[in-house]
Amino acid sequence: MKILFTITGPWGTGAATVVDGVVQELQNLGHRVKVVFPDLGLPSPDCNKYYGNLELYHIIKFPVEYQGSTFPTFPLIVPDPNPRNIKNAWTFKDMTDMEFAGYIDFLKFRLHVIIQEFQPDIIETEHVWLTGYVLNELGYTYIVGAHNSDQMGFRYDPRMRPYATACAINAKYVFAISDTVKEECLKLYDVPDEKVLVIPNGYDKNIFQPHQLSKGGVFQKHGIEADVSLPVVTFGGKMSKTKGVDVLFAANAILQKRQPCTLLFFGSGDITDVLGRGPTREEKQNAYLIGHVTQDVIAEFHNIAEFSVLPSREEGFAVAALEAMGCGLPVVATDIPSLKDLIVGKTVPAEDPMALAEAMESMLNLTASEKKNLTEMSLKRALEFGWKKNTEMRLNYYKASI
Repeated sequence: MKILFTITGPWGTGAATVVDGVVQELQNLGHRVKVVFPDLGLPSPDCNKYYGNLELYHIIKFPVEYQGSTFPTFPLIVPDPNPRNIKNAWTFKDMTDMEFAGYIDFLKFRLHVIIQEFQPDIIETEHVWLTGYVLNELGYTYIVGAHNSDQMGFRYDPRMRPYATACAINAKYVFAISDTVKEECLKLYDVPDEKVLVIPNGYDKNIFQPHQLSKGGVFQKHGIEADVSLPVVTFGGKMSKTKGVDVLFAANAILQKRQPCTLLFFGSGDITDVLGRGPTREEKQNAYLIGHVTQDVIAEFHNIAEFSVLPSREEGFAVAALEAMGCGLPVVATDIPSLKDLIVGKTVPAEDPMALAEAMESMLNLTASEKKNLTEMSLKRALEFGWKKNTEMRLNYYKASI
């Protein structure tokens, strides 16, 4: 079978992580795959994985000039930071009506050429957004993946609502990454229940697994000048209010007075955009902003950590939590449905720095037996999820769509 994936943005996002995991499994099963996404061409340590394999990845390089219109970079669904875009990059909402119409024409032209060249048996487009609308306008059958950021975009950008709705209604199926996302799809797009299928995310079990590593060695390898005597806590996610980074900094100011620890932030974005200022001395004490790194680097740090933390205000399905659990880490997270139903660890109310600090402190003071028990439970829970099972579910619906 030949499967074409399209993604609204490039790698480094949840949707792209899903596609990468599924693509690997599909290739293992002997299927031919191509992935289409936009990119600005910024340097990063993982560029060669994509630019070095143009047989698999068809990259629409920005800036773009098309029929008198200029698109300086690919537009975002919501104004959260993107690891492959410039700071404060424009969103679809920022486009003028003329720019938006031009972008639709551009997508129609590029997608039609790619589809004619590859001749896929099935097309899966990630995000209930503009690409599905364009595919339907071109007369192609497609399946759409719903990831939560697209539902956030629906609420954020009124102009996009008819396009997103058309994308969902005309799709053969909608793959929702969680029950929470399915409920949103049913509410926002008015599609029938039987059309929206929950296919939970997975994680790369070859990368995120327990290893015995030296804390000092990992710090030295990656240039982290932190106190090796302190316990380590990890956070994986964008520097955004959606991920609750502002709450975590406030909690850190409380926690460091009670139980000093090294708090490591992995993810793109600028903290000053989240806080509206630089962090205070108390907020940034023992905190290190590492930025966007490859998965193998995050896995190394998870393996020297006590636990991971994810105080999101909203999540579709937290792959970041699953990756930490795959390394045997319990997780402290907010008690929103998509997290409390997934994680092993502790949950706290969203937007409550004191509760978050107290939960983190309690995790740092676990007994050896309590820690061992949570480690075993976290790993066991994570192993229930994987790209192989995810892909097998997808294939059933691919075959039903042809």
